[in-house]
Amino acid sequence: MNLLFDIGHPAHVHLLKNLIIYLKRKRHNVVVTTRNKDITNRLLRYYDIDFICISKPRNNIAGMILELIQRNIIIFRLHKKYHFDASIGATMSLAHLSAFYGVPSYNLGEDDDDVIPLYAMITFPFTTRIINPEVIRYKKWKKKRVLYQSYHELAYLHPNNFKPDESILDKYGLKKTRYVIIRLSALKAYHDIGKKGISNQLAKRIKQLCSTYKIIESEEKNLVDQIEPWDMHHVLAFSKLLISDSQTMTIEAAVLGIPSIRINSFAGRCSVIEELEEKFNLTLGFKPNDEETAMNAIKSILINDKSSVEWEKKREVMLNEKFDFNQWMINYFEDQGFLKIER
Repeated sequence: MNLLFDIGHPAHVHLLKNLIIYLKRKRHNVVVTTRNKDITNRLLRYYDIDFICISKPRNNIAGMILELIQRNIIIFRLHKKYHFDASIGATMSLAHLSAFYGVPSYNLGEDDDDVIPLYAMITFPFTTRIINPEVIRYKKWKKKRVLYQSYHELAYLHPNNFKPDESILDKYGLKKTRYVIIRLSALKAYHDIGKKGISNQLAKRIKQLCSTYKIIESEEKNLVDQIEPWDMHHVLAFSKLLISDSQTMTIEAAVLGIPSIRINSFAGRCSVIEELEEKFNLTLGFKPNDEETAMNAIKSILINDKSSVEWEKKREVMLNEKFDFNQWMINYFEDQGFLKIER
């Protein structure tokens, strides 16, 4: 079969890489298109996945609209060349391919509809299936929903798919649980407009508080970070603590059983992270105006010599309830008659 994967974010490389590799081994013709956001293309090269880069991010609404038009035109042309049987990803263009050419599209998302209202409005009316964690909030397009008991991050960080390699720490002169990761997001996506994360002033306070630990800094759009992107999950898995305003990396830390403190305007709004916080106690979220409480939470974890053991127990509880999402995708698509569904 001819299958299109459209990847618009580095996190989606991790989400889809195992499925793409599996499908290629099954001798399907897989075409991967990308948006050159941050390290997306670097990761695909590292994992030896061929791709066609069809756009780069824009920083304003007008630019984003132009980019969407550009992406749609190129994907429509690729369809005329390859005659895609189905498409998989988390982009608007796949839904529009369904609308114009009837190609079944499978939209993978783990955000609540009210957190991404513009994306939902432009995408979900046209997509074939909306595949979400069962915990998310939604009111519309109920018949299109396919709900599952897992998270995106368990497609690549479930124990079936990822074994942390402690020897990688030697590459960076690190010792297990003796370093803290500070991850700063650019907050430049359309749904980030007007949202706040960790300010420069707060970042300085955090570094001072964590000064007895080695500090690993990771900043979105910074291509000279201390850690190679393909090593980051290994480094994260042996860290003492993640402090971040990134949604994705917070979830990654949680499913790895690493304490994490998230400070951004989305605290309390996103169902997946809220479940990890409220039900499994694997992460803590704070609004930007609640700095002092966040600082106290950071301090309490830093002085807790048993935090690694405590979080690993919490992780085991979570893993007993959630499953390997990559295997779920393989089973789901094969149960569909390998992506053939009624339109």
